[in-house]
Amino acid sequence: MKPSKYGFIHSIETLGTLDGPGLRTVVFFQGCPLRCKFCHNVDCVMPRCGSQYTPDQLCERVLKNREYWGASGKDGGVTVSGGDPTYQPEFLLAFIRRLHKQNVHIVVDTSLMTSTKVIESIFPFVDLWMVSVKHMEEKKHQYLTGFSNKRILTNIRFLDTLLDGKPKSRIRYVVVPGITDTVSALRKFADFVSKLSSIESIELLPYERFGVHKWIELYGVYPFQQVPIATKNHINAVARELAHIPYALRTAGTVNI
Repeated sequence: MKPSKYGFIHSIETLGTLDGPGLRTVVFFQGCPLRCKFCHNVDCVMPRCGSQYTPDQLCERVLKNREYWGASGKDGGVTVSGGDPTYQPEFLLAFIRRLHKQNVHIVVDTSLMTSTKVIESIFPFVDLWMVSVKHMEEKKHQYLTGFSNKRILTNIRFLDTLLDGKPKSRIRYVVVPGITDTVSALRKFADFVSKLSSIESIELLPYERFGVHKWIELYGVYPFQQVPIATKNHINAVARELAHIPYALRTAGTVNI
């Protein structure tokens, strides 16, 4: 994989608390292979937009926040998100390789809609994988994202094999009322994750409408306007349905539900 001289970055959040352990600098990459109807960062989907950085420039920028992360990896570090950072694989590799040399705790937030080659290339430098599962049923996944989930599920299994039992993957599941919280969908999700061996936790993310203004500005319409947001009751109902799986359940910013 040839190194990329420049990467396209949407924005940098300096004191993130929801995307990995501790206080984190969250780098939002431009570009995404999916087209999720509920995306709250829809302006990150478009490639080759935002600010341009070289790997060294971006590394220098985020290391300015190091004093806020704490002394150990559990206290904080850098999360690469988006969009989906694997959409810029060469730049991602060059960036996190530099951070790894600086002993920075690295989280990759991704759908894994990428190639096994990309996963293998960045694998040695990632401390925690946060992988989003949109829906277990292929037709529903196509409706939600525009694409099949076959590659994603295959890649999750592939990553699980690479991790070899080390709990370094967190599966994130967006609770969309009436769509992803049905008994059928949750049972298929529970069956899938129960067969994995390298999960740190399952994170339930409530569907919100944070990105509506971005959709209206870019496209003039928000496709999920009629879908209700997920309340605490929705999350608790999903947690009860998943209570039997052998992993801790969490919501953003918490350890256990």
